[in-house]
Amino acid sequence: MASLHQRNRIVVFRLTQEEYNSLRSACEAAGSRNLSDYTRTELLTLVQTDGRGSTIERRFGEIDRKLTDLHKMVKHVETQLAGNNASSATAGTD
Repeated sequence: MASLHQRNRIVVFRLTQEEYNSLRSACEAAGSRNLSDYTRTELLTLVQTDGRGSTIERRFGEIDRKLTDLHKMVKHVETQLAGNNASSATAGTD
């Protein structure tokens, strides 16, 4: 999203190597253009919301996606097991 306002202010803060690695991993996981853009977006979202909305919504979305994937995998396994049981039952009648 392009900003109509010129960005001419700089904020500097220091991170430990672990904090930097976590931030970089989150940036990559989110598919952001770069670390600066990701950090600015996340920080401003946090400031503009109640401090919980963005993170909670994202985590619930991630949990929902994982549950959907798990549900699909369980259905797939059920289908395979049902197919194996059916073929075993017909093989036993010969």
